Parts: sequence; C-alpha cells; structure tokens
Amino acid sequence: MAWGTLCLLAVVQMGIVIKLLTASSSPILGISPLTFSSPPSAPTPSVVPEIGQIAAPPTASTAPPLPGSLMPQPAPIVAAPVSSAPPPIGSFNKTVAPMSAPASPPAVPSGLFVPVPPSAPAPLATTAAPTAPPPTTKPDAATELLRDVNYVVTSAKEIRGMSDMQGALELLKRADQLTPDHPAIIAEMAQTYEQMGIKDKATDSWRRIQLLGATKAGSFYELASRRLGGGSAAVAAPLIPNAAGIESEKLMRLGACQAVRDFKVNAGERYVLSVPIVRAGNLPIEGKAVNLEVFFFDRVNGTKVAQTIAPEPIETWQSAPVDWSGSGEETLDVIYHLPALSAAEIQQHGRRSYYGYMLRLYYNNKLQDVAAEPRDLLEFGSAPGAAPSGANPLLPPMGR
Repeated sequence: MAWGTLCLLAVVQMGIVIKLLTASSSPILGISPLTFSSPPSAPTPSVVPEIGQIAAPPTASTAPPLPGSLMPQPAPIVAAPVSSAPPPIGSFNKTVAPMSAPASPPAVPSGLFVPVPPSAPAPLATTAAPTAPPPTTKPDAATELLRDVNYVVTSAKEIRGMSDMQGALELLKRADQLTPDHPAIIAEMAQTYEQMGIKDKATDSWRRIQLLGATKAGSFYELASRRLGGGSAAVAAPLIPNAAGIESEKLMRLGACQAVRDFKVNAGERYVLSVPIVRAGNLPIEGKAVNLEVFFFDRVNGTKVAQTIAPEPIETWQSAPVDWSGSGEETLDVIYHLPALSAAEIQQHGRRSYYGYMLRLYYNNKLQDVAAEPRDLLEFGSAPGAAPSGANPLLPPMGR
C-alpha cells in the first residue's frame, strides 16, 4: 500500500511538470495542454479599465477592443518619413511639422532677393512693380461750355443785351483763358468795351486781333482794321464827307461777315453770306432807317472780275423781332445763286464763278460802315453814291 501511494504522487507531480512545460512551448509528446483540467485564466482584453486608469497598450496577442468601448485605444503616432533610411535612435518622439509653419527656405547668396513662397510669385529684381496711373480729372460741364466759342459769344451777347456789361466781360475773360487768342472772343470783348465807353481797352482788343494776322484771325482781321481806322476803314474814309467828325455820328457798324458755299447745289454755285449788323452805342435803333447795300462779284474766264450776272440776292433775318434792343446785334443772311450757264450765255458773258462781295451800311441815309472780301473790291465805286451798276437791294421787312 505504501508503494502504491508513492507511485500515485509521482504520477501527479509528473503531470504538473508536463503542464508547465506545455504552457510556454509547443506540446510535448502530442499531448495538448487543453487536456488538463486546470482552470484557464480570464482573458485580459475583455476587462474594461476603471475610470481614471490608463488602458494597457494593445499587443499582438490580444483581441481588438469591443464595439462601443468607453475608452478607444489611440492610434500610434508615426513620424513622417523624410527619406528611405530608418529613423535615427531617439527620433521616435518626433512629429510632423504643422502646416502653418513651413520649412525655412535654403540660404541664398548675398545680394539676391529672397524668393517668396509659391503662393506669391516673386517680382523680377531688375523691374519695378508697375503702379496704377493716377485717375484723370474729368473737366466739369461749366468748363466744357466755356471751351465752346459759339456758346460763349452767344451768351455774352445775351448778357450784354440785359445791360450787364460786367457779367459779359467776366464770361469772355474766363473763356479767353481756356481758349486764348481766339478772334471771336476777343472781338466780342472789344465790342463790349465799346458799348461801355472804354475806348482804350476796346482799341487794345482790336489790336490783339490784328497781331494774330489775317490768316489766323480770318474775317475778324478786316473787322479789327476797320475799327482801328486802318485797312478797309482807311479806304472807306474818303467815301464819308467830313470824315474827321463823322465817327461820333455812327450808330451802327458791320460785324465779322462770313460767306459759306452750299455744296448741296450741283447746278451752278450757291453761297450764303451772313452779315452781322451791330449797334455802335446805346441809343435806340429805328429799323426802317437801316439800309444795307450788297454787291456780289464774279471771276470771268479766270482772269477778270466783274459784277455778277446772278439774279437778285435773297435776304432773310436769322431771328425775329429785329430791333437791336437786346444784345445790340442782328444777323442778315444774303443768298448768292449763280445758275449753270448755257453755251450761249457763256459765249456772251464768259465762264463765271463766285469771287466776292462788297457791303455798305446806311442809317438815315448816312454811311455807317463798309466791308468787302476780298478787300480789293472796296475800290469799286470810290465816289459817294457811285455804286457799281446793278442791283442795290434794301433790307427785307422786319417781320420777315
């Protein structure tokens, strides 16, 4: 019996040794450790850590955490690989640099510009950055109107017609600064000074027009010459008896006349002559006492000059009523129309074309002023009352 008990204890001890050996290594002698009835230990992953404890990091032999786990396991932090070589020892704690702090650019040699990030291209070192041009200042509407000579002259006449001579002068002076040396503006200034009785300034203005020359001043040059007593006025002086004292008796004068051809007429020639008639002083003008003589001339066969054979010219006033009580100026349009000549008319009168005109202005049968273009036409009819043969029209009725 004693020997039997010893053998049984030996067998039990040998089984325990075999169990310990099979728990840490492969099974020995084909005996599986599961055949033993020892109670297995509880699996570690199934245990949920208490609040405030740090869960143990997972290992390769443990199962993944259960769904809905209160404390999910954080993913391991892996450093961004810089190169294919393994990271050096002690670099496990390095993390990827944040996006807001880009790596510093490589060093560049001195004397060169540091390149800017790709989001902002660097400008060329030799070219300055272009700057926007300064905004241009657009002139206001009042300045644009003062540059319009026709508007200025018309407005000055209207202001002068309201007896506001100083206002007309201020308007003309501002326009003269924007458009210097324009003969129409200077002539209007001279006429305003004459109506104000300032003869010296009026004379200076007429001389300014003369200094511009006949080419630049145009028809205003002849007007200035008449006002200054030279040019056509000097030729016309013998036509006026007692010319030394007649200047104070003049109540009217001629403005700057202009002849414009009408190219809409193909058969023959048609010209419109605009004749401004200006009140010389402040005295009222009686319309029935005004008379204007108009004479047109033709060039014959390209060499000679003779009075025209065209029909009597047609005269019309540009505005109504005609009384010279406003701005002191009224304009008369005189139409010259030379029809196409037949072969018989050409044989009798020669080939003709428009050459020029001559004007004589009368008030109460007293000669007030003369004008001609070209100026050599003033030689026709040098004696008083001896006008060239032909038409001598009177002014049309004031209502026309």
